[in-house]
Amino acid sequence: MARLPNQARLWKEKAELDYIGPFIKAWAAFNAWYRHETQTRSDRLGLNYVRDRANPVRATIVPLLRHVQNDENGRRIPDAEDAQEFKLLISELHSRLEAYRIEVFEDDRLNHISFRSVCLNRGVNLPQTRTYNRHVYTVTKANRQWSAEVRREGGNVRFMFAHDNYDLDGLMVQHDYVNSLSPVQQDQLRNLYQQCNPRPLSDLTAGTHRPIQAGDIAFHCEDTELFCGLIEIIYSMRNALLHGELQPEEQAFRAYEPAYRIVMKFLDSIQ
Repeated sequence: MARLPNQARLWKEKAELDYIGPFIKAWAAFNAWYRHETQTRSDRLGLNYVRDRANPVRATIVPLLRHVQNDENGRRIPDAEDAQEFKLLISELHSRLEAYRIEVFEDDRLNHISFRSVCLNRGVNLPQTRTYNRHVYTVTKANRQWSAEVRREGGNVRFMFAHDNYDLDGLMVQHDYVNSLSPVQQDQLRNLYQQCNPRPLSDLTAGTHRPIQAGDIAFHCEDTELFCGLIEIIYSMRNALLHGELQPEEQAFRAYEPAYRIVMKFLDSIQ
């Protein structure tokens, strides 16, 4: 097998494009657009506008994410060329994010950036309270500390759990949770606590929805969910980079090539 001489190998390495700079510049343009549209400096409000309101990016991208279509004979109808190209970018981004684990600290937790664990919606407002069978169940957050409580209606506290972060597993292994609460009471508190998850995660490759075929990857979700997931993933990649959490590894950098091209597609839709 032929091998590159050292000098040729060095030149080849220098010829490799680094998409970090282009990604940052493309994101800056995208960021400036949605801030102008929303007249706010809040990234969250801007991203929610892109995801959930009528705008040229959503109007252009969502139709490219249609589910698999079949003709009257059951044969698959090919996607239009622009849809095929865009779905291949998503497939490439997914593959590169799975090949190298990029993590970012968001919502008080270290999160893996992945289409298999993407936050599409934020948790409910706190505190949350429910009453069942003469017991009051409460989950709240104060002074950056989460707490879960079971109290007899008009009486004493039966159970209390406090932690610096949302921690469902930690709740369920508490001695008093297991030994002082009945199975029904455990279910009531666990279900309420789960509803308060500040970052509920969805696996867009799993589920019962008709598939959206992107290259060799099937996403089993709605087209709007894939669009929202894509926005959140690109934003998390931006955070990992700008917050200094991205590891300076070639495999990590490679994920930013399809991310850059996707953001450029967003920009192409804005006149």
